[in-house]
Amino acid sequence: MSFPQTLTLKAFAKINLSLDITGILENGYHQLKMIMQSVSLHDKVTITTSDSSQGISLSCSVPSLCPNEQNTAYKAANLFFKHCGIRPAVSIHIEKQIPSQAGLAGGSADAAAVLHGLNQLFQTNLTQKQLCEIGVQIGADVPFCICGGTMLATGIGENLSPLPALPPCYIVICKPSVSVSTQEAYQKADNCVILHRPDTQILCNALKEQNLSAVSQNMKNVFQEAMALEDVHIITELMIQNNALGACMSGSGSAVFGIFETEQKALFCSNILKQTFNHVFICKPAKHGVESQS
Repeated sequence: MSFPQTLTLKAFAKINLSLDITGILENGYHQLKMIMQSVSLHDKVTITTSDSSQGISLSCSVPSLCPNEQNTAYKAANLFFKHCGIRPAVSIHIEKQIPSQAGLAGGSADAAAVLHGLNQLFQTNLTQKQLCEIGVQIGADVPFCICGGTMLATGIGENLSPLPALPPCYIVICKPSVSVSTQEAYQKADNCVILHRPDTQILCNALKEQNLSAVSQNMKNVFQEAMALEDVHIITELMIQNNALGACMSGSGSAVFGIFETEQKALFCSNILKQTFNHVFICKPAKHGVESQS
């Protein structure tokens, strides 16, 4: 290959239309059953190859996210080169848009984009399944972010089954100032009785029937009940009061998303949320987890 080559990719965030904890494995990992959906809110990941022996260089628009060895994008590049037996020689730059510690899989999305991009740049022809096998070593959400779209996820989140796409709609995402660590969320869920669990089959049927209202009204996330965050409750109520068909916390939180039939309704609600909260986004469902930027 000729040097240098540059590729910029969109790394799409995800939301959870449902999330249930179904058990705990002997190794301490939690078994999950959830419906995951890619959305158009995205980070930009730019990868540039080099003919020098520079290894892996990482930069980010939010410098605090870039201690190299701990960053998911760095881990993804490192594992990719080891798997393929290639000497590392790339620089990676991430323009962050997806909020951190929000339950939107921002770090996993960046890792997925790196794996996609390196596979393309180095012409290694790894299959999606092979990329997912590398990705799950970084985090349970990475395989979904590699595949994207609308998926039923089981196991620790790595067993993926495609579902009919979420019908066309507008999605408002709002992250309050409070951030949540995934570890803390699991600890709280383990130590409380969950009264309201999602009915995943009802959601699957609603997607099959392309019934946006039924999808929206049946969204549930056990972490939302376990964490009981005041800001999450406030945002959820504001969305419902301002024309959302339904609203739910994503992942382990703290971001909340609402589903709207029209852009006008989504804009109206987002303007109300912006009076109180700094991180408010309007997006749409996405069909992929990663996309090359044209």
